Amino acid sequence: MKRKLMLLLACLFVGIGLVTAQTQTITGVVISEEDGQPVIGASVLVKGTQLGTITGVDGDFTLSNVPSSAKTLQVSYIGMQTQEVAIKPNLKIVLKADAALLDEVVIVGYGSSKKLGSVVGSVTAVSGEKLEKKPVANIGDALQGQVAGLQVFTPSGEPSGTVQMRLRGVSSINSSSEPLFILDGSPISSGAFTALNPNDIESMTVLKDASSTAIYGSRAANGVVILTSKRGKRGEKAKITISAQYGVSKMTGDNITMMNAEQWLNLQEVLDPSLKTNQSFQSEKDFYIKNGISTDWADVFFGGTAPMQQYDLSISGGTESLNYFLSFGHYDADGIMDDSNLRRETLRSNIETNITKWLKAGVNLNLSYQKYATAAFGTTANQVYNKAYAARVYRPDQSYYEVLRDDNGNFIGYGDRLDYFDKLNYYNPYYLSEIQPASRDMARINGNTFININPIKGLNIRAAQAVEAFDYRYSYKALPIGPFEGAGSATESFQRYYSFTYTNTAEYKFTAWNNHNFSALIGQESIITKNQSFTSEVEGLTDPRLMLLSAASNATMPSHSKYDKIFNSYFATFSYNYDEKYYLDLTYRRDGSSLFGLNSQWGNFWSAGAMWDLKKENFLSDISWLNQLQLKASYGSVGNSSGLDPYMSFGLIGTGPLYGGQSGTAVANPANPDLTWEVVKSTNVGLSTRLFDRVSLDIEFYNRMTENMLMEIPYSFTTGFASGWGNVANMRNRGVDITANVDVLRDVNGFDWTISANVNYNKNEITQLFNGLDEYVLANTGLKLEVGKPYGEYYYTRWAGVDPRDGYNTWYDKNENLTKTYSADDAVFLGKQRYAPWSGGFGTRLAWKGITVSADFSFMLGQYMVNNERWFTENPQMANSRNQTTEMLTMWQKPGDITNISTPDSPMQFDSHLLENASFMRLKNLTVSYTMPQRIMKKTGFIEDAKIFFVGRNLLTVTKYKGFDPEINSNMQLGNYPNTKQFSFGLELTF
Repeated sequence: MKRKLMLLLACLFVGIGLVTAQTQTITGVVISEEDGQPVIGASVLVKGTQLGTITGVDGDFTLSNVPSSAKTLQVSYIGMQTQEVAIKPNLKIVLKADAALLDEVVIVGYGSSKKLGSVVGSVTAVSGEKLEKKPVANIGDALQGQVAGLQVFTPSGEPSGTVQMRLRGVSSINSSSEPLFILDGSPISSGAFTALNPNDIESMTVLKDASSTAIYGSRAANGVVILTSKRGKRGEKAKITISAQYGVSKMTGDNITMMNAEQWLNLQEVLDPSLKTNQSFQSEKDFYIKNGISTDWADVFFGGTAPMQQYDLSISGGTESLNYFLSFGHYDADGIMDDSNLRRETLRSNIETNITKWLKAGVNLNLSYQKYATAAFGTTANQVYNKAYAARVYRPDQSYYEVLRDDNGNFIGYGDRLDYFDKLNYYNPYYLSEIQPASRDMARINGNTFININPIKGLNIRAAQAVEAFDYRYSYKALPIGPFEGAGSATESFQRYYSFTYTNTAEYKFTAWNNHNFSALIGQESIITKNQSFTSEVEGLTDPRLMLLSAASNATMPSHSKYDKIFNSYFATFSYNYDEKYYLDLTYRRDGSSLFGLNSQWGNFWSAGAMWDLKKENFLSDISWLNQLQLKASYGSVGNSSGLDPYMSFGLIGTGPLYGGQSGTAVANPANPDLTWEVVKSTNVGLSTRLFDRVSLDIEFYNRMTENMLMEIPYSFTTGFASGWGNVANMRNRGVDITANVDVLRDVNGFDWTISANVNYNKNEITQLFNGLDEYVLANTGLKLEVGKPYGEYYYTRWAGVDPRDGYNTWYDKNENLTKTYSADDAVFLGKQRYAPWSGGFGTRLAWKGITVSADFSFMLGQYMVNNERWFTENPQMANSRNQTTEMLTMWQKPGDITNISTPDSPMQFDSHLLENASFMRLKNLTVSYTMPQRIMKKTGFIEDAKIFFVGRNLLTVTKYKGFDPEINSNMQLGNYPNTKQFSFGLELTF
């Protein structure tokens, strides 16, 4: 009996064991190879089943009731490579970054990065592939045409030239419309763009709506552009990349034809018929025509090519607890004008380390040194020594070189370059540039450090410190030779700028009731900015070998300026999503700024946003051709404090004119203690979808209201002031962004082909002016402000043409009647705008067996600009001393002539005929590359990758504009340094 009982118990325990062995519980943690941090929200799936879960805030997961027959787990996360791992106890799974999907993970604020598909706000990411290897110094240039709603201008071909950006229209008249720029979590100025090596940047993210920008508060009214530099990867062996690039620049083109010497001399006979019988004139004319002596001044000053070279070295990698990225870059470019150039050295060091399991620290540092020169006299538009202006107006019968003649007066060739042009009575601009050497150099640092603490599960406490600082020096000398004989001069200027940013945040993430995901962040930030500059000028230098300031006989009073600015901020965000289906984001920020009046230094900004992932609903989940469908909406307010002078709210003291024989000081401008923020209230509604796993489409509608807009208000002179600043006007920008991407071919016989496009339409309208006014003319701009009209619509008297009967100019008056008497009082709105209502870009990328071709186009449509050059080059009253366009050959001479050029007896006026369509479409970047096959690289034993490439920039421009280039962010163009196109070739090796 006892034996039977023991046998029965044994069978019972074995049975229980067999039943238990049929299922198992699996636990583990998922971390990122890149930084060693937990991966939150990663998908963990038992292969071959529907059993799965997502990781928690510590990257941990638990799978219960897993069949004992299961052998493999599939672990995936957007932006990382999917891993398959064998099932075993206490798994530790390390996910690697997927280079093809990196743009799906973005940084949108002070907290941790987010999956692009989980971002409620309006966000566009641009990958590093679009930014690197571009043959220009400014990284912002590569953004043109890449982001719907972002207009990017490079208005000058200067190698050291900056870019100008505008997002979703003009949001201010007197403050800046430039976005806020963030580099690795800390703010930077747009001037830093030329100090950064584009090959060091991993990605750029553009934040457009209030939901994504409100966390930045008073600085984010114009959007935010976030730059993220490259980092090494945890556990990756050291990777060394070397690249070299060489190319040339030349002028983009010119849509106008200037007269040659023969044409210009013939025109002089038309203007002054007595020259036809003037023997001296006719002899000189015959000599020039017979010997083909004619000067194309545009070709002389900037018709050639200028070299560019760039060399880069980077080292990246990491251990289990540390990752690093180190780089050095050298960039050297000459301008198409011989006296402009830029040389830049950059050094970057990004290091992050896990000191303990709960403590992480890092430092990101960029050092740069720039030495550059800008074209002499280029800052004054109609200065005769400004070479862009001179190329238009210098007479073509003036030779650049000495004209040599024999004893009989016959032409025998050219001699040396002329330093003085006798026909023009001007010095050679290049000669003046040589005897007035000027140089600029700048040493800049952009750096930040951080300490991150994880004291408990889900809690991140972070303290970050950042600095942007530069020392700038300008040196100018007028050597005491030639026109400055015995009277040389010198100028030395120095500027020191620094801005410290201290940011402290605490972020807590947790999941409750399985599918309810929460994230909350609170933070404090302080920004301290200081700037100081001085300039000293001396005269009376007599020896070109001794040009020190101390060697001068006379010194002028030095100039000295300084300012301080302080921002203090407190902010909080709250994010919630249910099962990654329904999302809610809330943001609040309180900012204080020393820029504003004592009564209004603090402002409150906030936003609310929501998103619905419809694809995850049961009624859409089984539709195979619909891969994604998201609906999002947001509303909020952000401020604008950029572009303001530090002490605008104060009644500043200035020196006044003589009074009673004595000089004195007085209040120079009225104080306004209520001067405060411009506020932009923004509404955004968007729809994102992906169809057939090939076509992606994003459509967003926005409405942006600018309130308390800063304007200079005219005062009664009885106040003692002509005007003062106040928050008085309102403006609206309303429009739509559309972005589309199509995967035409995906690995079809080795071919991959994608097409992308984006477009923005923006409608601007002034909704309120000051003091109850409905209109206000901006003097000398051709612009007028009027309620109900867009800011930037031109306001000119309408030119009606030339009367063929007498050759006189005619105009329309306000009543549509023709008149030959010009009056500025007849000016009307022309329906033509300075700011392009339409903008965007499109591109394509084709890859096959290591060969990759990509082309990116950009366009701006509907923008107009005054071509101020034509005032000088199509003007009969100036034609006897300045060169003219060939259009002047059609000048009216007799009754019945049909022409647009009047008789010299009818003076030209600044009217609508100088306004031109400055719309353009250009091939912004073309890249062709070839990556060597891996089988060849393996044979070398040490080279992992090799790539040769060609990059072209601004290779094609289509426009009706008649000037050098239409890409000028201004209401008029005169004397601007012509834009450039580049052709470059390069080689990149990875070890």
